[in-house]
Amino acid sequence: MLGCALLALRGAVSWISYASRFYPLCPFHEYLGVLCPGCGATRALAALLHGRVADALRFNALFVLLLPFALFFAIRSYVRVLGPGEFRWPQPPAPAVYATLAVAAAFTLHAM
Repeated sequence: MLGCALLALRGAVSWISYASRFYPLCPFHEYLGVLCPGCGATRALAALLHGRVADALRFNALFVLLLPFALFFAIRSYVRVLGPGEFRWPQPPAPAVYATLAVAAAFTLHAM
């Protein structure tokens, strides 16, 4: 089942270029002319889906480096089902949340 889903995702993404107008316009970029980290993350994800890791790292290295951790926690939260119909988001420790926000803020300021 997972293989079919991945194959369908790959087929859907194969015709979408990360340079195309498929993606929504960023208001930050439209009004200020500056590419925001969200724009870079969108382009990085599209590049990763096309197998272009070097391009993805150039677009938003922080997103690419944090993506495996996000996928790990997403899978972990899916597997840790409490009962039928119940779902619980993982609760990361507060210092980890603050550290992640500080790194993201520093990355954003550096990228600008």
